[in-house]
Amino acid sequence: MMGRYIGLVLVTFLTLVLSGCSASTLTSTTSPQEWITPGGLAYSWYSWPVVSGNGFYNFDILLTIDVDPGIQSYYYWAHQFSFKNGDIGYMGLQTNGIIQGNWVGKMAIFSIWNVLGAEPGPGASCEYFTGEGEGWSCRIKYNWVEGRTYGLRIWEFPSKNSERDKWWGAWVIDTFTAQETFIGKIKVPDSWQGLDSSSGVWVEYYGQVSDCNSIPYAEARFEKPTANNGSISPQGLDTEIGTACSNAQVTTLRNRGVTFKTGYSQFK
Repeated sequence: MMGRYIGLVLVTFLTLVLSGCSASTLTSTTSPQEWITPGGLAYSWYSWPVVSGNGFYNFDILLTIDVDPGIQSYYYWAHQFSFKNGDIGYMGLQTNGIIQGNWVGKMAIFSIWNVLGAEPGPGASCEYFTGEGEGWSCRIKYNWVEGRTYGLRIWEFPSKNSERDKWWGAWVIDTFTAQETFIGKIKVPDSWQGLDSSSGVWVEYYGQVSDCNSIPYAEARFEKPTANNGSISPQGLDTEIGTACSNAQVTTLRNRGVTFKTGYSQFK
C-alpha cells in the first residue's frame, strides 16, 4: 500500500517537472537519457490509535526546514494522510513549485485523489490533475524561511444542512508570526468518513540529476504530530530510506518527530 501511495505522488510531480524543464536546466555533460529522478528519499510512517466513529477530523504536524537547499532545487517535504473509506492526500512545502504551468519558487500544496472538487484560498489556485489517478490540488506561492517552524494542518469543515459530502481544508501556520495561510478546501464523498489511523511524512526530490551525489544537501524536521485538535498522539513510527538514492539519513526525536538529512552525503 505504501508503494502505491508514493508512486502516485511521484508521477503527478514528475509530469509537471518534466513538462516544465528546458534544455538550459541540464548543465551536466551527462546525456539526458542518463539523468535520474531520485523521487522519495526518506519516509516516516505513523501508527495512530484507532478511534470509534468516523475517524479523525484533524491532523497537525510541525515542519522546520533547517538547511534550505536553494530555490534552484526541487525538494518537497510532505505529510501524507488517508481516509477510512477513501483515497489519499498530502500537504507540505516545496522549494520550487508550479502553479498554472508557471514555476513560482517556494510553494505550499494540498492535494487529494479521486475527489469531487476544490476551492482555493485567498491568493491560491486549485488545479485538476491526471496521471496515475486523478484528483484536485490547491497551491499557493509561500515564501517559507529557513529555520522557521510551520504548522501543517488539515481539518474537516462542518457540513451544511443540505450537503452530505465533506469539505476538508488545509492551512500553513507560521509559528513565529502566528499568521495562518489557507491553501484551499477539497470536497470528498461522505462515504469516505474521516481520516484513517495512519499517516506519514516524507521528503522527495522531484527534479532530474546526473547522479545521487548531485542532489543538493537539505535538512528538515517534522515534529509533534497530533490529531483531533491536539488531543491524540501517534503510538509509533517506522522509518525507511528511498531506493533510487540512498544518501539520506532519518533520526527519530523524542516528540514523535524525525529529522531528514538528504542529498550530498556530507553527513556520512
